[in-house]
Amino acid sequence: MARREEVTEERPFECELCDDRFATREELQDHVWEYHEMDGDVPP
Repeated sequence: MARREEVTEERPFECELCDDRFATREELQDHVWEYHEMDGDVPP
């Protein structure tokens, strides 16, 4: 029987307002704009 490997998705981009994590900077920016109603660039 083959051993099952656990797949973990990397999410290096963390929201400083709620600690949610995202795989891409663009996803983080969309989240901040939609859920925190903030416009502008997310710091690197």
